[in-house]
Amino acid sequence: MSRDFLIFLAVGLIVVGVLIYGGLYSSRKAHVNLEGQILKVRTMPTDEKNSIVVIDFRVDNNSDIPFVAKEAFIYVTGPDGKEVEGATVARRDMDRVFAGYKLLGPKYNEALIIRDRIKPGEKMDRMVAAAMPLPETDVQNRKALKLRLVDVDGPEYNFTEAK
Repeated sequence: MSRDFLIFLAVGLIVVGVLIYGGLYSSRKAHVNLEGQILKVRTMPTDEKNSIVVIDFRVDNNSDIPFVAKEAFIYVTGPDGKEVEGATVARRDMDRVFAGYKLLGPKYNEALIIRDRIKPGEKMDRMVAAAMPLPETDVQNRKALKLRLVDVDGPEYNFTEAK
């Protein structure tokens, strides 16, 4: 290979690399990116085999695209290591849950609902509740707790409890 060919090849690779980097850098906030944390977890038995779990959480949308909630799920990994999905409580039922189960305490945040919108750069505190087919002792002695939020466009975001 000639020396001129190698020089042109090197210059071409550098130009292509700069173009790829520029494209990736300019689109770094062009997709939804949620960061969040679980702030508080409250549990209460509903009967000897079931309980209710209420999660207060904070999310931060640090992208240029809004997050629009499609679904929210709560998963508890019990002491036996099995992950169990709860039945999410609708916002319209939250008042009844808190009225019927006074030991849960007050509602600190609004419930997350379908179509809730988290604007670009916005931080938001919300709450999700679920009826769990686990006794409260299993929920209290859980190995893990996970909140999964799903965007209307498909991305999913998982937040785990820091114990």
